[in-house]
Parts: sequence; structure tokens; C-alpha cells
Amino acid sequence: MTAMMRKQVGASQAATDRRYAIRINVQIDADLLDQGRRRCGVMLTNLSITGCRFESDYPLRLPAPITLLIDGVDPIVGEVVWAKGKLVGCHFSEPLSPTICNRIIRTLRDRAKHV
Repeated sequence: MTAMMRKQVGASQAATDRRYAIRINVQIDADLLDQGRRRCGVMLTNLSITGCRFESDYPLRLPAPITLLIDGVDPIVGEVVWAKGKLVGCHFSEPLSPTICNRIIRTLRDRAKHV
């Protein structure tokens, strides 16, 4: 019984940790590959090391494995965990390193300076 309680607490703690990752509002163009390997453009509207929110005109099923393609970054594998209208929430299969997350944001800022 104690082992079962520890397991439940551990799972609950992991979910809590994911929810409290620092989220940064962004406007990043990206491409999305769904499990059928169809490609469509999306706009990332927030980003954390554990997931992101994006806008898409493309209907996605829940849960749906996806791959995000962002210029200058290796493909990011994740899963759609919620959708409301055009807004979609994605949880990454592996957390991004803070270095990669910062690189994405820095690249975005550098592009904005040159526009």
C-alpha cells in the first residue's frame, strides 16, 4: 500500500512539475508533422521546456503524436494534449534543455531586430 501511495504521489508530482514550467509568450512560425506525416504551418504562442501552445488551422486528434520543426533547432517530438478552437497544447516527449529553449527565443529576438 505504501509503495502504491508513493507511486501516485510521484506521478502527481511529475504532472505538477510540468504545469509549473516557466512559459514564455512568443510568436514563432513553425511546421508541424502529424502521425500521418502531413505537414502544416503553425504559430507557436508560448513555449516552455516541457511543451508549447500553438495556433493551427489544421484539425488534430487527441492525443496525437506530432513533430515540431523550428528553424535552427532539431525536430521536437511531442503529443497534442488539448485543443480549443485553433489553440492547441503540446507536451514534449523529452523536456527541452534550457539552452535549446533560450536559443529558440534568442533567434526569434534576433529576427525581430532585423525586420
